[in-house]
Amino acid sequence: MAETKSASPRKIGVIIFVIVAIAALFLLSNSLVSTNKSGYYQVKQAAVTGTMSVRSTPGMYAQLFGDITDYQISDMYYFSKYDEEGGAGFEAAPIKVRFNDGGTAEISGSIKYRLSLKEDTQLKLHADFKSYESVKQDLVRQVVTEALMQTATLMKAEESYSSRRSEFTSLAEEQVKLGIFETESEEIKTTDADGNEFIERYVKLKVGADGVRVIRKESPFVRYDIEVLQFVIKDIDFDQTIDSLIAKKKEAEQQRVVAKANAERAKQDAITAEMQGKAKEAEAKAVENVEKIKEVTQAQKRFEVAEFELKRAQKEAEAQLVLARAEAEKNQLLVKAGLAPEVKAQIDKDIAIGVAAELAKIKFPEMMIIGGDSNNGGALNPFDAVGLESFLKIQKSFSETE
Repeated sequence: MAETKSASPRKIGVIIFVIVAIAALFLLSNSLVSTNKSGYYQVKQAAVTGTMSVRSTPGMYAQLFGDITDYQISDMYYFSKYDEEGGAGFEAAPIKVRFNDGGTAEISGSIKYRLSLKEDTQLKLHADFKSYESVKQDLVRQVVTEALMQTATLMKAEESYSSRRSEFTSLAEEQVKLGIFETESEEIKTTDADGNEFIERYVKLKVGADGVRVIRKESPFVRYDIEVLQFVIKDIDFDQTIDSLIAKKKEAEQQRVVAKANAERAKQDAITAEMQGKAKEAEAKAVENVEKIKEVTQAQKRFEVAEFELKRAQKEAEAQLVLARAEAEKNQLLVKAGLAPEVKAQIDKDIAIGVAAELAKIKFPEMMIIGGDSNNGGALNPFDAVGLESFLKIQKSFSETE
């Protein structure tokens, strides 16, 4: 019984030791081992020796109380009023710039980058910035800010909004990748509409003898071998003065476009009216030509009819002339040959009818005193009194002569 009682406290002590050891291991497990996730690399500083090392492959590694710093290999940095998730923060703040005409603007956009996978470069980056958050804020943001501010000095605010917008983005991206370009100014005399002369100063990039832009300050992205995968400028939010100027310019441009459209429409209307006038003129000419053709056709028809009538009349005249000649020749032959008895009888008849007709026209005196000649022993012939008998004798002798 005594041995049993003495053994119990030992067992209890062992159990307690095991529990404490397990608890200690559990509490210290985060310092003993570490897991590197995919898409990240870890920089380890050994606990005792301080040796620096990098783990780029995903998996679990012995930490042994060393310091571990995680770096995301590829990431997106936003410089705008709201980040991708819609939450406001320092990272989301837009970058303010000033253009060479004094106008200011807040620029919003994003940059996607990839950190170097070379161990010496990774260690150098860690030695300079100590944490990934510092890399984002003190390296990425500062490089983008400097590039945007330097690019803004190369143009006017209005140019960055309209004609040189793509150039602005391109120059900013190049300066993020390569470094800040050297610039030089140029003064140009210009004259306004009133004839007043003034000097404008332009800032341009300096180009070396080899034709390549001169880099005044190398980009930290080159030093730390950071690759730019994507660079986007989403918005340029100008100050109120520039917005007002842009609005006026836009209104003037719209009015110019409307005026141009109205002028073009008026031109088209004039062309349409001209074409319609020509069409009406052509139609009138066509109608006139039709009427002319009708009249010509009718005149031609009348001419042909008249020509035909003339020819017919000529033919009829020729026929009558032939008949007349034939009749004359016939009469000549009859005269030469002597009249036929029946012809002579007809002629005598016609003469008698004619004489009777003429006698009917003679008006005799209402009173005639007829007496006899004592020498002749008879009464006076009344026809002798008016000379008619002599007339009949003459007519008879004329008929016989014929």
